[in-house]
Amino acid sequence: MGIYTVVIAIVLIMFMARKRINIGLAMLAGSAVLILLMPMSWDQFVSAAETAFINELTWELAAAVVLIGTLGHLLKASGALDTMVNRLLRLMGDPRWLMVVLPGLIGALSVPGGAMMSAPIVDQLGDTMEVNPDHKTGINIIYRHIWYIVFPIIPSLVLAASLAGLTPQELAVLNIPALVIGLVVAWFWLLQRLPGKPHLCWNGKDFAMFILSIMPLMVVIFLYLVVGLNFAVSLLFGLVLALFNLPEQGQGNLASRMWATGMHRAKTMLLPGFRPQLLLVVAGIMLFKELIFVSDIINTFAEDLMGLGIPLWLLLLFLPLLVGLSTGSHEAAVGIAIPVFVPLLSEDTFMAGIGLTYIAATMGYLSSPLHLCIILTREYFNAKFSKVYRYIAPVTLTMLVTGLITALIRGL
Repeated sequence: MGIYTVVIAIVLIMFMARKRINIGLAMLAGSAVLILLMPMSWDQFVSAAETAFINELTWELAAAVVLIGTLGHLLKASGALDTMVNRLLRLMGDPRWLMVVLPGLIGALSVPGGAMMSAPIVDQLGDTMEVNPDHKTGINIIYRHIWYIVFPIIPSLVLAASLAGLTPQELAVLNIPALVIGLVVAWFWLLQRLPGKPHLCWNGKDFAMFILSIMPLMVVIFLYLVVGLNFAVSLLFGLVLALFNLPEQGQGNLASRMWATGMHRAKTMLLPGFRPQLLLVVAGIMLFKELIFVSDIINTFAEDLMGLGIPLWLLLLFLPLLVGLSTGSHEAAVGIAIPVFVPLLSEDTFMAGIGLTYIAATMGYLSSPLHLCIILTREYFNAKFSKVYRYIAPVTLTMLVTGLITALIRGL
């Protein structure tokens, strides 16, 4: 009954999302389904609620999500995004390549909901080519996350490698074929038919203006990845820099213009960029995820499947995909699936099996309707939930099949 309860909850969430009901309320409704239909003690519910709402990680995530939205609005309203996109267009030429490169670069910020940082850029570029909101959402999601199967600095890849007794580099190499095929399919499915208009025109002034315009994002990335500062605190530094960066023209020296610009932006641009409804989204997602964890439904389901004599390759494909889809959590997918299957893999099938498990978990997470990046990006672009999957599904399915074929060729 447990797994059917999860399916019912997910269907309810998707239905409410399609009706444009606040996704946070939809997640709380899905959580209510889990509480009512799954065998769960009061202590388990209290434990899940405490972890979801009192956990320091939840508050940091909530702060980060709100600050990301505010920073994105500030960059757009101040004209920094216009400068960034226009100058980079002159430097690189084809705007389609920018939609590959920039979400990928920002994808180095492997934090929940981080696709919100690249969404304004994709929005700006998409407008130059008359791309619809559903298409923009697909582009932003795919090109932010497609690299996750080979980035050795992604926390989930590091976790998966550690659980399997491998180095992150060893696990990443296993997934290169799926990445290559995924990039090819993504280009033809998402970008090739768009009206790219190369007009390369390199000069030093454009490069300098591009660096200045992207400086707030670069500061966030540097402070978070290099210095190791808390992500929300890093965002605060980037937000402050964005207030004073690229000051408006006018009377006075540079310092006075920067101060006047910063004060004006703080008064007129910060509040419109604040979206408190995102706090409800975070709360709903965290509660749903924790309820699934404390119920232990995924592990129980895995044991039932293995007892039925189902082929190992099918389990390695199906279970991690299911965990990723049902939780929208990359860490949950690899953290649950890999320990379950490691004891079942022989020396001859070990590398192939781990590679397939990680790809399946990643594709499930990437495609999940509970994936915070999909939820927030869809909200940002005001896209239709069902139509977004027209752009996401072909790429993820192709990568999943490539991962399976590669594993079978390796002897799984």
